Amino acid sequence: MFNTREIATQILTEIYLKFEFFETAVLLSKNFSRLNQRDKGFVRYLVLNTLRRNGQVDQVLNDYVKIPIKKKNLYILNLLRLSICQILFLDIKDYSIVNTAVEISKNYKVDKFVNGLLRNICRNKYKILQNLDHTTNIPQWIKNDIIQNLGKETLEKISKRVVNEPNLNIKIKANRLKEKNWEKLLNGKFILDDLLKTQNDGLIEKKPYFNEGDWWVQNISSTLPVRFISRIFNNVDKSKISVLDVGAAPGGKTFQLIEENFNVKSLEISQRRTRRLKKNLQRLKFDIEIICEDFLNYECSDLFDCILIDAPCSASGLMQKKPEILIRDKEKNIEKLIDKQQRMLEKSKQFLKIGGYIVYCVCSIHSSEGSHQIESFLQKNRNFKIVKFNNIVSNFGKYLKKGMLTIIPEDFGCNAEADGFFISILKRIK
Repeated sequence: MFNTREIATQILTEIYLKFEFFETAVLLSKNFSRLNQRDKGFVRYLVLNTLRRNGQVDQVLNDYVKIPIKKKNLYILNLLRLSICQILFLDIKDYSIVNTAVEISKNYKVDKFVNGLLRNICRNKYKILQNLDHTTNIPQWIKNDIIQNLGKETLEKISKRVVNEPNLNIKIKANRLKEKNWEKLLNGKFILDDLLKTQNDGLIEKKPYFNEGDWWVQNISSTLPVRFISRIFNNVDKSKISVLDVGAAPGGKTFQLIEENFNVKSLEISQRRTRRLKKNLQRLKFDIEIICEDFLNYECSDLFDCILIDAPCSASGLMQKKPEILIRDKEKNIEKLIDKQQRMLEKSKQFLKIGGYIVYCVCSIHSSEGSHQIESFLQKNRNFKIVKFNNIVSNFGKYLKKGMLTIIPEDFGCNAEADGFFISILKRIK
């Protein structure tokens, strides 16, 4: 019978070895599936925090291990990573961490090495903590771009945010908002009129009124594109405004558009994500047309007033929620993502009315997927102009460049924890 730290080590090893997403590694772990809910939560806690602190943990290993650990001993390396993260950053007793790691390492005949190393780190814990730098957790390809485009101060803000466990934002249905004391029911605080911040305890389906379809999960950053669309079409009958939501799953922006009474059609490339979107629509008692197709292959005779593109991206804005991004070399794949984003922007022209709007967004803070992408599009398409955010942004984000909005992972003025996000609005003028 494997204990929780063994299972955590197995999952972390899968992530490092195959660069799996965390949720994929968990899903594939038979040992994890046999755990009770409490132990599953503990494993998640250990692995995700170790990933968030990856740079700091590896720096300690480099400082305290005389001979580098061979790649074939990746399991032991990850056992040490988990143990060091616990010793330095988590509220767990040192003796429990060291004793368990030593017992596990006996099977690999390295228990004396593990014992000596971890006890040495325990003795020097406070000295080590004084010399660690948050920014070492951020991969160089993201770090360089942040420094160049947003500055070193912004890098500090982001790196301090990324190491914390994220909260959960819950969007309450407009027609249910006044019916109940949502703050009490969901143990949270409203950060906007309809958006509540609460703890992410991993038990979303168990929260009150989930099955009744009274709310859905959506970060404040992700709610902004539709809030901006609503302002653009503020004084018109929204039921006559057609919107194509591209990259719609899991559905938050689609649900907002339905609530605002827009005439919405949603498109999603992934069959798995489409099934999830349809399941969410059914739970929320919403009913619209969902198309499962690659937007680049999509054809129709309709012209839309607005096309909302949530493009595939590096997800560099989600480092706090998906810390496996911190150890994956996305730089190798980013050129393919940039190319697809460009083609999606070009494709959207085919379906847009004159006077219509493209709202382009990505959960990325990398300039190549954001401002550079839009600047390139505008250079090639003189019949489009940018709709500047200056007069409609209020407290949302501090990084405006040529009218485009980049949101970094930090607190808004309303005490909301924002995901990193980029949004730009383009208007077709002829």
